[in-house]
Amino acid sequence: MATSDSQSQQGTTVPDREVAKHVFAAELNEATYSFKTSQDERAPVYVALPTGERANRVCVMGAVTDVEDVGTDDQEYLRVRIVDPTGTFWVYAGQYQHEALKRLKKIQPPEFLAVIGKPRTYKTDDGTINVSLVPEDVGIVDLRTRDSWVFETARRTLERVGSARETSPKVAALAREQYGHDGSYFAHVAALALQNLLDGDESSGSDDEETIEERLEEAEAKGDDVDGKEPEQETLIED
Repeated sequence: MATSDSQSQQGTTVPDREVAKHVFAAELNEATYSFKTSQDERAPVYVALPTGERANRVCVMGAVTDVEDVGTDDQEYLRVRIVDPTGTFWVYAGQYQHEALKRLKKIQPPEFLAVIGKPRTYKTDDGTINVSLVPEDVGIVDLRTRDSWVFETARRTLERVGSARETSPKVAALAREQYGHDGSYFAHVAALALQNLLDGDESSGSDDEETIEERLEEAEAKGDDVDGKEPEQETLIED
């Protein structure tokens, strides 16, 4: 997966990319409100996570259950369905996601897939707002890596529930206004995801508390530009 190191090309400084948040499908699919922090046309677009933080990029993992070309005769456009313990992610890749598209074409369900990408909201014909992912980087992972992601995502979710009102008060207030709740429900979602994992997989069910903590630390150590330090909050501008 790509890192967030700044680069300089022909004297131009490329800023660090936004950190990728660990998010379960249940929460991401509810993150239907998007905004910017600047009037600049190229300013990053964020979604307000119901647990009270903003996300420009996310890190997700799950089992691929379907890969379908929903494009035209002239242009491929893949729709990939990925399932985690809480729900479904929808990933779309076309000509502008060339590398991701090439990799996704080789996926054989039910392989486990890791995706770092940008959440995007869109309105359906009936007025419903849905959330999908535009992939930046994708890769096949094994069961242990997927399990570590579930543990780490549960921990990150619980951290947001417990601290977002202090660490990102503007976004937390915005999320509560838009979604009508404070996001504490997702603490239960995280707990259920962990229980589902421990009940459903023999390899996970035999782990003791110490082993689980070790795996959480392993997942965090692989961070790169995933769930790092958040930039300071700025003015919120509806997208």
